[in-house]
Amino acid sequence: MTKSNREIALAQARAKLYAIAGGSHDSGDPRASRLTLRQRIAFIDSPEFRAYIAAERADGVVPFWKKDVDKTQGAGDVFTHMFKHRADHGMFSAAQLKVVADYLRKRSGLKKPRLKNLTPYALLSQWQAHEEGGEGIEMMEFWRVYWAAQIGLTRTEKLAQVASFAPSYAAKVFPGVREENLLLSEVGVEVVIVSNGDQELAIAIAPYLGIKPENVVGSHLRYNDEGVSIGVNHSYEVFGDDWMVRPQPGKNLSFHYWLHRERRRFFANRINEDRFVIVGRDGDSGSTDGGMMIHGHPATIGNFMVDVPGEPGRVLKFQQMMDKYAWTCGNCITLAQEPSKTGFLPD
Repeated sequence: MTKSNREIALAQARAKLYAIAGGSHDSGDPRASRLTLRQRIAFIDSPEFRAYIAAERADGVVPFWKKDVDKTQGAGDVFTHMFKHRADHGMFSAAQLKVVADYLRKRSGLKKPRLKNLTPYALLSQWQAHEEGGEGIEMMEFWRVYWAAQIGLTRTEKLAQVASFAPSYAAKVFPGVREENLLLSEVGVEVVIVSNGDQELAIAIAPYLGIKPENVVGSHLRYNDEGVSIGVNHSYEVFGDDWMVRPQPGKNLSFHYWLHRERRRFFANRINEDRFVIVGRDGDSGSTDGGMMIHGHPATIGNFMVDVPGEPGRVLKFQQMMDKYAWTCGNCITLAQEPSKTGFLPD
């Protein structure tokens, strides 16, 4: 059977990639391939990759590249940075401060309020203690308080708060990330943020990542008819201890929902699965991002697991999970990011 121009171009692009990264598409080993972001930028700018994307576009196929944000494109978790920004600038209402205090009081067993120990800064300190290997608050617990402490915000207030924070995030972005995303867009790839995080916050920081604000998928506040937040929207994630060690389906479902909502930007009406390809996917977590990488359309170029600066255990857990669940382990490539200008903790 004669190969199409797209198939030929894809084979040439893959050959170029694995000549840089080592391994092969069908090696069956998620440890075999590794490259730096600078090497991947050079690959994206290569004649082979450009020819492949041009061949897809010539056939009316839209290429997408999915990327997580936290620890994938920038240091730390952006919502912890935002939480401190709100504390530093007095952006919590009395009712929202009470949400934080009530959580800390309940968790600590305090019967009398000691406000100096029940502040947003105290919550951040307990989360940081856990991150550093001690006792404290796990990320998912922090996440719940993060959302609960926004109830009562108006939509206008929320957008103003994330806009005031966004410029400070530039120092957290890994070197080369914005350059690469702009290059992907110039070549013809739609780069999409797919995150479990705060969608309104991700939209605000998207320009600092070189990504179109309209290409953001995430969780977001729900507002009543008066424009006042009443809580976070539902999550596609599957919670429970069992799913902490399995590839989560949530991000793939979120992307599908986003693509359906935005379908008229890319398709005539309904989503046509023959009219788009997933070129690549970037993530840092074996469970949440691993699911994004193995569920749904296969990635034509690769699933890139970020070797997070200072956290080598993350990529090891990812590789172990891919050994068990991935269809094509050779399509799992380690991506080494350089540390950002500042560390993972909120400044």
